[in-house]
Amino acid sequence: MAKQGFLFRLFAFVLFAASFAWSAALPDLFPYNAYDGYNPGVRSVAMGGAGLCSARDASAVYFNPAGLYGGTNMSLISFNVRQSPKELADQYDILGGRALTFLGFMGGGMAVAWQPLSNIVSTGTAGSSVEVKVNKFSMSFSNNVSPAVNFGMNINYFSGFMGVTSCGAARISDANGYGIDWGVTYRAHPNITFAASLFNSPSSIPWSGFDSGDPPVIRRSGAMVQLSRLLTVSSEVELRKYSKARADGKKNIKIYHTGLEQSIADIIFLRGGIFGEDLNDNHKTGYSAGIGWYQDRVNVDISWQKEYPVLSSYDKYLETFSFSVNSPF
Repeated sequence: MAKQGFLFRLFAFVLFAASFAWSAALPDLFPYNAYDGYNPGVRSVAMGGAGLCSARDASAVYFNPAGLYGGTNMSLISFNVRQSPKELADQYDILGGRALTFLGFMGGGMAVAWQPLSNIVSTGTAGSSVEVKVNKFSMSFSNNVSPAVNFGMNINYFSGFMGVTSCGAARISDANGYGIDWGVTYRAHPNITFAASLFNSPSSIPWSGFDSGDPPVIRRSGAMVQLSRLLTVSSEVELRKYSKARADGKKNIKIYHTGLEQSIADIIFLRGGIFGEDLNDNHKTGYSAGIGWYQDRVNVDISWQKEYPVLSSYDKYLETFSFSVNSPF
């Protein structure tokens, strides 16, 4: 009997050890930004990416779920229309040419959303390559904590696929993971709002046959000022902490966002913004502009932005045009 118990414990130990032996680190070609996706708030894109305090549609799921509180039943669909020049777009388009970047529905302080995060093929030497596809599905909630404070959270489900080719051999892996996001807004004055959010804390995305490849922990903080319903100014700081370093060795990346919006009769909205890791360095600074048309609760937004891609060898701007429709359902 004692011998059988010893054999059972030995067998269990072998299985436990083998589970670690069969797991390997993620491939070197696995993109550090495989969980980034694109900013789905086209209004925010036009304002330099500042949307923490000012998102007023389902894109609040991307910035700060506390912003969903008080919203009416609306659907949001966002597209990447075009990126140019082609040589930069082919290299830096994280979605690999896919146009649809977001689909979300909000109402009653809640929201559900789907967002493709990546569709990338990375190639290396000797014919090695890694293809990564990741999608995120979110369920969001928000509530009024006090007359001046709103709180919100996202519960995210990640679904991923990875194909690895090396030395003529192919390997397939999939992933299913989770992430929790938190957000809060504080209205210090009817025209002044402060906000903060913390994304992917906690989170885990285990890949079959590989170690876990967790999404970046993202912290945002910022403020918004509205001047007599005519002018809105937003500014925020975003800190991304990646589990894998990008090509320059950085894991912690800080990005600044500032934008403004000018209202014309609450129908036409003109927008502009600036963003980047170092606003004193032209190669680390991007610019944006856009226009919005609001009529009968239907919102149509168009944005344009240009930036030097990170660590690009090209002395050219990457230009991106985006489009979204926010309508009742």
